[in-house]
Amino acid sequence: MDPLTGARKPRWQYFLLDRFDNRLGPLDGVTGGTVEVVAQSRLGGSGDLNIDDRGQNIDWLKQRVQIVYDPGVPGVEAWPIATMLFTTPKMRQLEDRKEYAVDLLTKLQIVDQTGFDTEYSLEVGEPIIPAVVAIIQSVGETRIAATDLGAVTTVPLRWEAGVSKLTIINELLQAANYWSLWCDGSGQFRVQPYVAPTARPVVRVFEAGQASIHEPGWTLEQDHSAVPNKYVVRRDGDDETPAIVGVAVNMDPASMYSIPARDGLIVMAEVEVVSDIESQQAADDLAQRRLLDAMSPVAKLEVTHAIVPLNPNDRVKFIPRGYECDATVQRMKYDLAFDGQCDADWREVM
Repeated sequence: MDPLTGARKPRWQYFLLDRFDNRLGPLDGVTGGTVEVVAQSRLGGSGDLNIDDRGQNIDWLKQRVQIVYDPGVPGVEAWPIATMLFTTPKMRQLEDRKEYAVDLLTKLQIVDQTGFDTEYSLEVGEPIIPAVVAIIQSVGETRIAATDLGAVTTVPLRWEAGVSKLTIINELLQAANYWSLWCDGSGQFRVQPYVAPTARPVVRVFEAGQASIHEPGWTLEQDHSAVPNKYVVRRDGDDETPAIVGVAVNMDPASMYSIPARDGLIVMAEVEVVSDIESQQAADDLAQRRLLDAMSPVAKLEVTHAIVPLNPNDRVKFIPRGYECDATVQRMKYDLAFDGQCDADWREVM
């Protein structure tokens, strides 16, 4: 039996980190806050903390905070929910003490707020993932987990001086059919190949019954209007490189939005023009990914559940009473209270 379905004695832990993510010690005085982790957000989420001033002498510009959840279950180790940067602290003087309300941003902000002083360029045939890693390292970050499948550029690429390094990274990752850059709970930058929802393993089951860890009330929102069943991605060619067109078509008769289910009617999404696609397979994969994303409003689930270790885009199985589906995690909002839970948005796997 999963120990996280039983009784808990939970607590939140907060640690001050230096700019290299080394722990400096506990952060005392935290009285509450929230953290939100978002899969489809450019910066991957945000948060806020309320902190009583107890002489911590926090360096708001250089130090970071790691927020850790300990379920208080024998045999289950605590795990980090998020590692974040302090931003815009607001001090309030009370009669007998001072307190701070401070907003938090993910470490992607470090990469997003800087650009190159001169034009950044890659020529044809240059490895993409090593280039991405080098850009992350150029802002002083070294904790990087990268999976390199050997993707290379197929056309010359240029970005003007000052363009956000995060923009460059994400455009390169898109060309290689990778996820956009994200950070896990420990603050490690993750560079990983995209995996279709149907190919991801189920990492957790939420089921009604004695061992249920989700609230019985939940919502399902479905938007059937203008859901496409075809998506096209195009890379324009020139005298030296041929054009590449990737096409994804929903022919699944079990899907109510497929071409067969619509009696042959094609509902076309807009054609997306991209600057660099590694191969025909990469173009087809990106078109399929975009088609799945375009179907995202089809089934959105809002569920509140006990806190468990999950990452954005993880696949879960949901079996409440009278319904069953697989879904991917799109948003997780944590209330940093003793009895806090996770308010989650999931996307049903179609």
